[in-house]
Amino acid sequence: MKDSKLKFKHNETNASGLENEAAVFDNQNQNAENTTSNSSKFRRKRKTPPPPVVYIDNRSFLALLIRSFVSFMFIIILSMALVFVFAFWANNHGTVFRNKRTISNFDDSLRKGKYSDIPVSRLYGKNGWLSIVDEQGNFVYSSDGEERSYTLSELECIHDYGSDETILIQSYKMESDGYNHLISRIDSDGTRQYLLLDADLRILLGSITTAKTQFTEKELDLYTYNSSHDGVVIEKYYFTHNDEGYYAVYLDENNESGVTPYLFLIIIAVGGLALLIASLALYIKYINKHVQKPLKALSQAMTDFAQNGYREKLTYRGSKEFEQLVDSFNEMVSLLNASETQRTQLEQDRQRMLAGLSHDLKTPITVIQGFSKAMRDGLVSDDEKQKYLNLILTKSESMGVLINGFYEYSKLDHPDFKLSVVDADVAEFARTYIASIYDEFELNGFNLDVDITEEKLICEIDKQQLTRVFENLTGNFFKYTPTDSTFFLRIKKVGSHALIIVADNGAGIPKDMNDDIFAPFVVGEQSRSRQGSGLGLAVCKKIINAHGGNIILSNTPIKGYNTQFEITLPLKETNKTL
Repeated sequence: MKDSKLKFKHNETNASGLENEAAVFDNQNQNAENTTSNSSKFRRKRKTPPPPVVYIDNRSFLALLIRSFVSFMFIIILSMALVFVFAFWANNHGTVFRNKRTISNFDDSLRKGKYSDIPVSRLYGKNGWLSIVDEQGNFVYSSDGEERSYTLSELECIHDYGSDETILIQSYKMESDGYNHLISRIDSDGTRQYLLLDADLRILLGSITTAKTQFTEKELDLYTYNSSHDGVVIEKYYFTHNDEGYYAVYLDENNESGVTPYLFLIIIAVGGLALLIASLALYIKYINKHVQKPLKALSQAMTDFAQNGYREKLTYRGSKEFEQLVDSFNEMVSLLNASETQRTQLEQDRQRMLAGLSHDLKTPITVIQGFSKAMRDGLVSDDEKQKYLNLILTKSESMGVLINGFYEYSKLDHPDFKLSVVDADVAEFARTYIASIYDEFELNGFNLDVDITEEKLICEIDKQQLTRVFENLTGNFFKYTPTDSTFFLRIKKVGSHALIIVADNGAGIPKDMNDDIFAPFVVGEQSRSRQGSGLGLAVCKKIINAHGGNIILSNTPIKGYNTQFEITLPLKETNKTL
C-alpha cells in the first residue's frame, strides 16, 4: 500500500510580536481612560441642559389639521370682510341697500339754489319728485316739471321732515250715508290726540290744537297722506336761500328706512352662514381627502388580501402617521410574501426529499425483492445462495444508512431540537478529530495537508454535532475522490469568526450543482452510482446554521484544489479581543 503523504503546518506567534501587540493594546486602553477622564471633566463643567423643545412635525397629521384649520379660518374671515365691504359699497351707491340718505344731506345745494344737483330718483324712487315753494307756497322749482303750489293752510297740513309723530285716519259710515273721519296723532312719547270730522270735513271735536274748523279735500289728503299711502310719504323741509325762507316738498316712494337696517343684518347673517357652511364643507372635503384616501387604500388592500390572497405593497405620500401606517402594512406584506415564499420552498423541498428518498429506496428494495423471489422459487443453486444473501444484506444495510440519514436530518428540523453547546477551542477540536482518523488516510492511500493555527479560537459548539459535520465532509472525501487525492484542512481567525477551510483535489463538483449542493437528496451521478444519500451536506448546513455560523461552497478554491468548503463560526466575546 502506498505511504500517505502528511503535511502539518503550525502558525507560531513571534514573542516580540506579542509584546508589540500588547503594547498597542495598553496604549489603546490608556487613550480610552484619558478620553473617559476628559469626558467626566466636561460633564462636571457642563451646565444643566435646557428642557426639551416641544415641536410639531411639519409632516404630521396634527400639523395638517392645524394648517388646514388656520387656512380655512383665514378664508372665512377674509370672505366675511369682503361681504361687509360689498354691503357698505352697495349701501353708499344705493344699489342694494338704502341706509336712507335724506334731503338734509343736500342742505348745501338747497341753500345755494342748485336744486338740479339733488339726485331725486335715487333718493325718492322712480316716481318720486321734489318741488320748491316759498313761504307762501308759491311754486319755484319742480324736479319732474309739474308746477305745484300750496296755500298756507295746505303747507301746514304737510308732515314736517324729521317729525316723530304718526297720523292715522279712520272713516265710519253714518246713517245718513255719509262718513265721519277720526284722525289720530301719536307723538313720539306715545301721547295720542284726535280730531273727529263729519262728512263735510268739519271738525266736530278733538284734542289736537288747530285754528281750523274745517278741512278741504286736499288739506285732509296732505294731512293724512303718509298713513293712507302704503310706503309713500309727502314731507316738507324748510331751508333758506338768499336770506329768504323756502320749503322743499317731496314725495318719497322709498320710505323704508325702518326695514333697511334689518334687511342689511339679515343679508349679512345669511351670507356669513353660507360662507361658514361652504368653508366647513371644503374643510371636511380637504380633511376627508387626506384621511379617507389612505384608509380606503388600506381597506381595499386588506379586502383583496382576505378574499383573493392578493399581496401588493401600497404607495402613499402624505401625513407622517399615515405613511407609517402604510409602511407597517407594506412590512406586513413583505413578511407574508417571505413567509409564503418560504412555505412554497419548504413544500418543494419536502416533495424533493420524498422523491429522492423514494428513488434511493426503490433500487435496493427491487434487488432484495428479486433475489428473495429467486431463492424462494428455487431458481438459485446452493452454491450461489451465499452470494445472493450477501447482496441482500448489502442492500438492506444501504437502506438502513439512508433511513438513518433521513432520520438525523429530520431530527434537526424538529422544534424540540437544541444544541448542547460548551465553550471549546475549535482549533484543538479539529486537531483531535484529524488525529483520530489519521490511520484512514494512510490505509486508504490519501494525502493529508493540515494548516491549523496555534491561537485559541473559543466558540460555543456542540461537539457531537460538529463531529458529524467533520465526519460527513471527510466521509464524502473518502467515498468520492480517487486514491492519492489530498485532503486539505485550514483553521484560522478572521475578524470575529473562526474560519474552517476544507478542500480536496478530486474531480470537483459540477457547476450546475453549485446552487443546490446543500439541498437534501441532491447528489451527482458519481455519488448516485455509489448509493450516496444526498443528505450529508444538508445535515452539515443545518448544524452549522444552528451554531450561528455558515457553510458555503467556494467559487474560487485554493490553487491546486478543485473543491473547497468554507465554514465560519462566531467567536466568544472574550475571544474577539484577544
